[in-house]
Order: sequence, then structure tokens, then C-alpha cells
Amino acid sequence: MKIATVLYDGECNFCNRWVCFVKSKLKKNEISFFPFNSSKAINMLENYRIVNQESLVYIKHNVVYLKSRAVLKIYKQLQFPYNLLHFLTISPTFLLDFAYNFIAKRRLKLTPKKQCCNV
Repeated sequence: MKIATVLYDGECNFCNRWVCFVKSKLKKNEISFFPFNSSKAINMLENYRIVNQESLVYIKHNVVYLKSRAVLKIYKQLQFPYNLLHFLTISPTFLLDFAYNFIAKRRLKLTPKKQCCNV
């Protein structure tokens, strides 16, 4: 049963590769993934009133997490040792979001055009 949802940029190869990695390392198959341009994601963005979305979105129990907090919530659900990254939640959000934004601005240059799997 899927109890969490992740919305991501499906046109970004870095994002697609990261989603492939996450899917392969999940402890349980409890996360649904939808690219922003899918009808399901569009409906969810409208329902949760998320506008100008330029961040990964993680939704669980009607709570929305963005940017670094979304990433850390996802890492918590991965197999060992990847789930250890969840301990970064003790760091201040502004520092984690700085790192998130740094990578997000460069994500299109970080991966080749080839996708790793069918997301």
C-alpha cells in the first residue's frame, strides 16, 4: 500500500535517475512517484495549493515537505546505509536548503541525456 507520494520534474534526467535509484533502494514499496506534468501530480499540486513548484515534493498523511526536507523524508525510507542520511535532519533547514538549491541549479548539467529506467 502506497502511503506517501513524491512529485518530481520528469523532464530532468538527474531527477529521473534519482527516482530510479530511490525505487531500487526502498525498504518497502510505499511511495508513489509522479512527474509534475502528469495529471495526478497536477491535481495534487492544485489540491495542496502548491504554486510555482521548483522543488521535489513529498506528501505523507496530508503533510507536504519541500526541498531538503522532502529528500530527507525519502531517505528515511531507504535501505541501510542510505537511510542514515536521515540524521541530517538535525541540521538547520537553511543549510540543507542551500545545498539542495546548489544541486538543483546544476542538475541539468550533472547527468547525460540517457535515462536509467522507465520511471
